Amino acid sequence: MACAAVVTASQDGTHQTDKQTFTGEMNSLAPDFTAGVIEGFYGRPWTDTERRVLFGWLRHAGLNTYMYAPKDDLKHRVAWRERYSRDEIERLAALNRACRRFHLSFCYAIAPGLDIRFSSATDQIALRNKLEQVRSIGCRDFALLFDDIPARLNPADRRRFGSAAAAQANTANALFQWMSETRERTSLFFCPTVYCGAMASPAVTKSTYLRELGAILRPEIGVFWTGPQIVSNAISLRSIREVAAVLKRRPVLWDNSHANDYDMRRLHLGPYSGRPAALRGEISGVLLNPNRQCAANFVPVHTLGSWLRARRTALPGAAYDAALRAWFRAFEAFGPRHLRRTELRLLCDFCYLPFRFGPQARQYLNDIHRLICAPPARWGGVERRFHATREAVLRMFDILVRLRDRDLLHALYPYLWDLKETVLLLEAWVRWRKKHPAAYARFCPTEFFSVAFRGGFAAAVERLLPMDNVGCLNPTAEE
Repeated sequence: MACAAVVTASQDGTHQTDKQTFTGEMNSLAPDFTAGVIEGFYGRPWTDTERRVLFGWLRHAGLNTYMYAPKDDLKHRVAWRERYSRDEIERLAALNRACRRFHLSFCYAIAPGLDIRFSSATDQIALRNKLEQVRSIGCRDFALLFDDIPARLNPADRRRFGSAAAAQANTANALFQWMSETRERTSLFFCPTVYCGAMASPAVTKSTYLRELGAILRPEIGVFWTGPQIVSNAISLRSIREVAAVLKRRPVLWDNSHANDYDMRRLHLGPYSGRPAALRGEISGVLLNPNRQCAANFVPVHTLGSWLRARRTALPGAAYDAALRAWFRAFEAFGPRHLRRTELRLLCDFCYLPFRFGPQARQYLNDIHRLICAPPARWGGVERRFHATREAVLRMFDILVRLRDRDLLHALYPYLWDLKETVLLLEAWVRWRKKHPAAYARFCPTEFFSVAFRGGFAAAVERLLPMDNVGCLNPTAEE
């Protein structure tokens, strides 16, 4: 089980967060503010055991919501019309009960947009029947998702509704009305097809889709928004106020700041940042769509909680330090050597955030750049620092492969291996360069061929279309 050192199993099978692992201030969220994690990535869904560990983290971080929306649950998206089997619905019921024990809202999401026929009564009934099955287990919070789908309507839907926005909004409105006919509290979230600023054409304020959605969708329905981009480095107050004015409501952030399903070579262990504290007053909630590896999400979850609790200015550095101190207890290893806190931070600095590395990784990159640009005679202290970082990475690797928590190791292992091999490759280049100080001849590291010459189609394209440091492609012609 992931992070066994920061949770303990009780006799009834639930997991209680160890109160000594995180000492952040436990301020309550406003009753109508949604905050937590959405399991909304592409790839193998989390196990129920992983989810229960996550629930403990959410509760102790002061968050209040878990949304079930794994893209690769067939009956969530591709086969959305099919009802869950008895065993499947009982598993969802058990997750709902677990959320209640941790005082979390369990929100079930369905994504029918790939093939729904909005004008078909049969499809509308199928949608209600599916959600009625989930309501039967006590779920009262739902989400209707239309992200990552074709924007075109079939002819019958176009004749009936005129546009995708109208078809989606009317379906959501009817669903909300149906759910509200009972006396029980209910809520509905909505993910639009245009869910970030970059998708809005020609601009957020001029998007026909968003303007129509804001005009038709019932005001009680929350709308997801990922920010200026699908994965947003920063989200400004101005950008949120802009979309709120168009949607006629404060959006709920579907935050992909720590998502990694779009690039399997990435892992994001850095703090929740790039969002000013004042943003909390401009949104109606925030759900983090984090790393696919559940065990790797301790720091993202706890620093999100710190951001929400901050009195005035959010300090991601302080939150990062606190989360690392708490997570450190999960890294108990076999053998006489033990991981140092500085080494855990080194790992997280290398696996930081989508658009930047942590301080130690940035320093290492700067050192590599200086070693490349200067002759060996002028390397001096830069070379010594380079070697010290190499030694720290190798020591960290040797200890982490001995972790008692094997689930945690397996979540980290591909990235640990890649980091170790890259550091060894760079070390080999430094030794070679010192032997050839007068020339920049081609360096062919036969012992690190598998690292230096990465395979696969994507790697072949990268060699044809190398990318600069701002994301622009520069085609090259072979001689």
